[in-house]
Amino acid sequence: MDTTSIALIIAISCVFTALTTVFAVSRLLGNKSGLTPDQIRQQVADATNEQLIRAQQILENSTEIRLTSNSEAISAQNLQASQTIGALVAPLQESLKALDNKVADLEKNRATAYSKLDEQVVNTHGILTKLMTETTTLSGALRRSDTRGRWGELQLRRILEMLSMTEQVSFLEQKQEQGDGVGRPDVTVLLPGERVLYIDSKAPMAAYLNALDETDLDKRNAHFLSHARALKDHVSVLKKRDYTAGDKSLNYVIMFIPTESSLAAACEVNPNLIEDAARDRVILTSPTALIAVLSNISMLWQQDNQAKNSQEIAKEAGELHTRLSVFIGHFGKIGASLGKAVDHYNSAIASFDSRVMPTAQRVATLGRFDKELSALSKIDVKANESRKTSGLESVSDEEVS
Repeated sequence: MDTTSIALIIAISCVFTALTTVFAVSRLLGNKSGLTPDQIRQQVADATNEQLIRAQQILENSTEIRLTSNSEAISAQNLQASQTIGALVAPLQESLKALDNKVADLEKNRATAYSKLDEQVVNTHGILTKLMTETTTLSGALRRSDTRGRWGELQLRRILEMLSMTEQVSFLEQKQEQGDGVGRPDVTVLLPGERVLYIDSKAPMAAYLNALDETDLDKRNAHFLSHARALKDHVSVLKKRDYTAGDKSLNYVIMFIPTESSLAAACEVNPNLIEDAARDRVILTSPTALIAVLSNISMLWQQDNQAKNSQEIAKEAGELHTRLSVFIGHFGKIGASLGKAVDHYNSAIASFDSRVMPTAQRVATLGRFDKELSALSKIDVKANESRKTSGLESVSDEEVS
């Protein structure tokens, strides 16, 4: 029950009580029995209490009815709200259930991925450990001059094989050459026109490796300068061997540096290193530059082979033209012979029809032979001449020889 209804009921009860009191007082005042004031007050109080009890009962009944009505309305509203909330929550429950399944799958995948990741980390650690060991071994080996030389030659051989160059066909290894001194380049590359290109592998790595291990900047620069001087010394050695003095040699020799970084470090501290070497007819090349040079040489060989093939094709075409002339001459003779044979055949048929056939028919009549002799037909065929579009003329074998 709301506040307005309760206040209205109380107001009505008060008015009713006041009217009842006034009515009772008026009756008592009009009573001539001579009641005392105390008796009158008692009667008024009794009437007032009776009216208050009635008003309280009315209020309680009204409140109970109102509470019952409100309770039923609230119950209906709660039921409707519960149904509405249930309809709204049902999709959410399904989504939460699907989310739980997804989370479970993700957790399972995460556990599997972490397991594989742990395995990969263990494998990577083992690989890195092995790589560090091998790197240390390689670094120690490269500090030996004989090992560095062999390693440079191996790198050079790998590049040649990568470009599909074949030994004894495209290049020669360790071929003895003569200059002012005695020299033997690592590789002699064969070029078209019976020219050659000499390649010598040099790998001065001691100072370079010391520079990589050094932490002090000044000492590192000093090692790099020593490395650049070592490369320049090798250039001087190649210049003295005078590989370019031969008639077949190009006017420069290639000095192959197996590592890009070592050549770059030397050029960084001595920017004129490549230019000075070029003036001595020595070209400093890294693996990348050497691949470019040898690729161009391979293209030169392809062009040379194409030129040779073109010459061979022209030669074979001339021979074919000559042989076609002889062949056409023979076919011309065959055609002439066939024409004469057809003429002789037709003459024989004419003689047979005019001289032999009449006599044979008379013999058949006299002898009463039932089987008749078949008649022979002439051949009326003339050989066609080929169109002379190729300009070939028939020649005899004697003319060809």
